[in-house]
Amino acid sequence: MTLVRTGSARRAMTTLAAALFFCGPALAFAAGARAVEIENRRLPEFPALSRGWSVIPDVEAWASAHLPLRQYAVRANATLSELLFDEAPSYDTGGAPGYPRVIEGRDGWLYFGDDVTEACRPRWSIAETLERVRRLAEIVRRSGRRFLFTVAPDKTTVSPDRLPDRFPGQACLRERKQEFWTALRTAGLPGFVDLRDRLERAQRESGTPAYWRTDSHWTEHSAGLYGQELAGALQPGLSRDTRLVKTGQAPRNGDLGGLLGIPVEESIDRWRLVRDGVRQVRRDDRELPVSFRVVNQSDQAPLHRPRTLLIGDSFTRNSLPWVVPYFADLTYLRSDAPARTGPDDLVEKVVRSETVVFEIVERYLVGGHAEMLDDAVLAALDEAL
Repeated sequence: MTLVRTGSARRAMTTLAAALFFCGPALAFAAGARAVEIENRRLPEFPALSRGWSVIPDVEAWASAHLPLRQYAVRANATLSELLFDEAPSYDTGGAPGYPRVIEGRDGWLYFGDDVTEACRPRWSIAETLERVRRLAEIVRRSGRRFLFTVAPDKTTVSPDRLPDRFPGQACLRERKQEFWTALRTAGLPGFVDLRDRLERAQRESGTPAYWRTDSHWTEHSAGLYGQELAGALQPGLSRDTRLVKTGQAPRNGDLGGLLGIPVEESIDRWRLVRDGVRQVRRDDRELPVSFRVVNQSDQAPLHRPRTLLIGDSFTRNSLPWVVPYFADLTYLRSDAPARTGPDDLVEKVVRSETVVFEIVERYLVGGHAEMLDDAVLAALDEAL
């Protein structure tokens, strides 16, 4: 009798587990759960079915990315891998088998695998990419507007000393980076602001890394330096009555631990930008998370008065508290906005501006993946301006 009950219980548990596996995501969706961006990039759009049978792998990838509760499954898989094998699970980066999503370095340092993927599987040549940047600059400048362009260096560029001795794609990463920075610094691009030198110099002088240990982005202090470099390029004396003040330390989970599915906490230095006399008087958030507008006034520290459009990726997005207070009238726009909302919104914002600042992270220039530099976007801007 006991054996019968035990067998029945096992079958019941098996049935329940199967039901949860197959129906859990659907039940979660019905309850309001939605897929989230856990790979530092937008969720993929549903692929065009007109491609026939070749669309099947893309449909599978779309379904996997949009699966509700997926982030918890990734975390559970990572935890199990750490328990059984004492290492994080290995994930392929989409379209580039063999390149890691996250590179695990020495002393607990983590690096973003897209640095390697973009360098080893580029879409455009470096010459073509920089020519597209030049074309964008010339379109904006011909219209009578001011244009500034800057590159957020990869963590693997500024803080490479804790990379492992060997990892997939190491050779092409090193060669492509060297080619890129040599070409960039000799290209004479209009309005170019070199952040790499400032970050490396600050890192050497302070002995403090310019990037967080468990994150793909730079520190709050480096964000402050980014703001200072833009200010210096825009207007002499714009940094007057400005201070970067250390306010203590705090725990933080970096984005790279999340990509592995194992949140990793580190203690970070907190910094605040102080601009004497500057105060925010208006903010328009109606177009969040793609864009917003801020109006500042000041009775002491100077402000950049021309209406400014700041186009940037996650580096700028994370640095906004250390950048926005330099401007009297600033509109921020995500650099992937043309893919999200079409080029018309970008064109409208450029038309309303007098100064245009464009920031993009190194890896996506190295790989030739930048929505702002696509042919359709450049053509739309050229026609409108």
